[in-house]
Amino acid sequence: MTNVITPAEAAGLITDRSTVALDGFTMMGVADEVYAAIQARFLEAGSPRDLTLVHPAGQSNRSAGMERFAEPGLLRRIIGSHWGLAPRMGTLINDDGVEGVCLPQGQLSHLIRSVAGGRPGNLSRVGIGTFVDPRIEGGRVNALARENSAANEFVDVVSLDEHEYLLYKTFPIDVAIFRASRVDQSGNASQDGEPAGLDALALAQAARNSGGIVICQTREIVPDGQISARDVTVPGNLVDYVVSASDATQFHRPSDGYATAEDLVQGVISDEALALALESFPPHPDRLAIGRRGARLVEPGDVINVGTGIPGDTVGIALAQSGLLSSVHMSIESGVYGGVPLGGTDFGAALHPSAIIGHAAQFDFYNGGGVDIAFMGVGQVDAVGNVNVSKLGGRLIGCGGFIDILSGARRICFLMSGRGRHAKFVDEIEHLTFSGPTALDAGQQVYLATEDFTLQLTTDGWIVLDADESAEAAATLARVPLASSQRVATTGKAST
Repeated sequence: MTNVITPAEAAGLITDRSTVALDGFTMMGVADEVYAAIQARFLEAGSPRDLTLVHPAGQSNRSAGMERFAEPGLLRRIIGSHWGLAPRMGTLINDDGVEGVCLPQGQLSHLIRSVAGGRPGNLSRVGIGTFVDPRIEGGRVNALARENSAANEFVDVVSLDEHEYLLYKTFPIDVAIFRASRVDQSGNASQDGEPAGLDALALAQAARNSGGIVICQTREIVPDGQISARDVTVPGNLVDYVVSASDATQFHRPSDGYATAEDLVQGVISDEALALALESFPPHPDRLAIGRRGARLVEPGDVINVGTGIPGDTVGIALAQSGLLSSVHMSIESGVYGGVPLGGTDFGAALHPSAIIGHAAQFDFYNGGGVDIAFMGVGQVDAVGNVNVSKLGGRLIGCGGFIDILSGARRICFLMSGRGRHAKFVDEIEHLTFSGPTALDAGQQVYLATEDFTLQLTTDGWIVLDADESAEAAATLARVPLASSQRVATTGKAST
């Protein structure tokens, strides 16, 4: 029989200085009632404390999710990828209230599988030449982490057949927390009502093989036999404790903006209806202009990844309007294909998806070169194509899946506004999230599109592929550090 316990009892199972690994992506898959109970117990009793928190993807909506762990003393160390939607946690890391370790999202997802499989770690070229590289920061993103750990504690450099790789190192997991749509009396857990598959199985296997415990929050407990064997995500022998959500609308929403699975995970619809659905999420016209220019680089049959922000808000609409949507394959790093990608605190989910696969499996495909063109936002960019999205104005955001996705993409297009008050082109970026020279050495094509022009990165620097013939375009191009061989005429067109 399933060992059903209360959220408070679940929190009481976690001892001081444990390593706790969480499943989730924005607010998808987040066992929020268990998190809330851990926070409440710490505030009331001062325990558990000094935890190491591990989370492959960012998981918050600026108030719930992992924001509940942002209490001084509750955590000793956090190993994650993104805190853009967790401002209190970001501040805690920035202020050295916890050791901050930032690793690429896909590598963390793969690392959980390596823990489960008893391997020493992941061997990958993802992250070479970025702040994750131990010759730069080794993923240690604050002074406290650098004081208390060696540069190669989490990531090391190894050589194999005369090629350099990064080794992302494994560690034991004491507690794994995930959530399911349904759990039967034998503990078999199904995520058939969740909008993404994520890392639940690997987390449960990793904790079990580390001698730890597995806690599952569920929306519903059902009799044996009601969950098809093929719908079981985590088999019952791996689930130690089950918490039944007391208020699913508050603690177990499929995604932040959607209260029920029926509202979010809907059936596949026609191309015409999908294009119409995309147009029901209208971005600002200036943002859409950026997406349209980037979409000109798309070719029929392309597998496309869109990142959060301008890419996720505009590329799908631009492709629909150009008639290319039905001839390409949209994808999101969470493992979702097709449909209408959602943004903000719902990023990672889609309306009318055509397929949903596991988180780690998606990054296997991405890392291996499966993406034809990836669209990403920009925080800062320099003359040689180095890009920062992970730390801006001294505020830590994290890399999320940015480094993983771009490491394997054949073509990369950064989307940004060229008309903002704050210049995106800088002499020196604040944090090295993407290395332009490394990408060119790997044979990747790198582009940057704004409202007014499209650039391509070369070994000599940025060159203009096309530009609007307007004074505004000429003015924004004048601020771009173009290759020395290229001059920009007053019309905004490039000449050599």
